[in-house]
Amino acid sequence: MLVGFNSPDMTVTRNQRIILSITALLFSTLACRAATRLIIPDTPTPPPTPTATFTPTLTPSPSPTPTVFVFEASCPLVVDEIIEDAIYSTGSSSNEQANSDEEITHLVYYSVVENELKTPLFDSVKDDLEDEQEDRAAHEAIWNLFTSLIPADQRDFITGFSIFTDGYENYLAAVNQSDRDPFKWELNVDIADSLEKTNLTYTLLHEHGHLLTLNSVQVEVSLAVHKNPYDEEIYQSEVSVCPQYFTGEGCSNSNSYINQFFNRFWLNLYAEWQVIDDEEDEDTRSNLLDDFYDTYEDQFLTNYAPTSPAEDIAESWAFFVLSPKPELNSITNEKILFFYEYPELVQLRAEILNSVCLEFQQ
Repeated sequence: MLVGFNSPDMTVTRNQRIILSITALLFSTLACRAATRLIIPDTPTPPPTPTATFTPTLTPSPSPTPTVFVFEASCPLVVDEIIEDAIYSTGSSSNEQANSDEEITHLVYYSVVENELKTPLFDSVKDDLEDEQEDRAAHEAIWNLFTSLIPADQRDFITGFSIFTDGYENYLAAVNQSDRDPFKWELNVDIADSLEKTNLTYTLLHEHGHLLTLNSVQVEVSLAVHKNPYDEEIYQSEVSVCPQYFTGEGCSNSNSYINQFFNRFWLNLYAEWQVIDDEEDEDTRSNLLDDFYDTYEDQFLTNYAPTSPAEDIAESWAFFVLSPKPELNSITNEKILFFYEYPELVQLRAEILNSVCLEFQQ
């Protein structure tokens, strides 16, 4: 999920959630994001659930609307560069990066009030991180880029924004439910990975993909899981009564974007993926996930996408926003075309693309 991660933005497995809590990372239940080479695993990755039965929903998928005007970017070279930089930065696999021993340090947390950053809360940091911690102008520049790209009605449930770091190109960003209110969300960005505007733009679009598909309109929030994030028995109980895809935050609505996406692209893969996700040894799990990607590479837009269905839809969303409309000649293109079936998302894409071009013209 922040995934996430990355993500972050972060899809966090059962074991990763425990590890991250021990390291005292500011995020309690981390959803993360990692753009391709990226990051913190995003939303909590659903643990294997042998008792859960996923059944395709009977709700018909929205039919394509050919009359909807397809907006293309007025700055094609810019959006091409954003995608190319995101993919090029994948040097090592996202899984290798996710297992980095770099220490994650929380620098500052801001409350978000009417789109403005308020009441900063600082943690104790090493001397060499004090400049990054006190650089409010840099923090606001990241937040302002996010708010310039994403329309206000798409982020009105964000109540917190934090800056952390674990060094360059490990965990990049994350989204997570607020500790105080599971219907609200928070955005977290690594300041070390915020200097390259093209990469940061892709990361923020990925994180928005999580917010778009995991918010309380799309997913019925599980208060039991939110209050008991490490109780496996409660988690499995919630999963067992969910007839749709369980995101980690709750049971997705039958006609939600992520449930429809899951039914179309993950039903035949999920059991195999669950076995991998249940692997307790992180190195073994990473290797198995790499093998999973190698086997089904033609079905995923990036090597981070198979981390979980939540990461897959977030990566697909970023490509949908930035890429020209493709032909229906591959599963990866079908994942991009999936969003064209929703006129409201086609309109949202146009708004975001226009904002991207305006940002890079400045």
